Amino acid sequence: MRNNCLILTLACSLFAANEPATFTGVITDTLCGRSHGMMKAKSDADCIKMCVKGSGEFALYDGKNILKLSDQKLPAKFAAQRVKVTGTYDEKVQRIKVTSIEALSTGASK
Repeated sequence: MRNNCLILTLACSLFAANEPATFTGVITDTLCGRSHGMMKAKSDADCIKMCVKGSGEFALYDGKNILKLSDQKLPAKFAAQRVKVTGTYDEKVQRIKVTSIEALSTGASK
């Protein structure tokens, strides 16, 4: 009986680990991370896109961490924008498997 409870607990924790979560932050790249000062004449969005054309990857900066994103096409239209990413985080490869990305309101009203 005790083994059955242990197996059930492990199975539930594995299932929960694969449930989608929501991550918020700014779309960036893995080369520059949170600071885009290398290309002073370019906007942050332009810098991010240029880094990704090179050897960088799109990522999400959540205020503490740079989280790599599995989808490398969808984030392009959100470069340097605050977003909500829905997906599952794979600790083994340290990457969010992206389900969706949506821009967050900047809070400014007209």
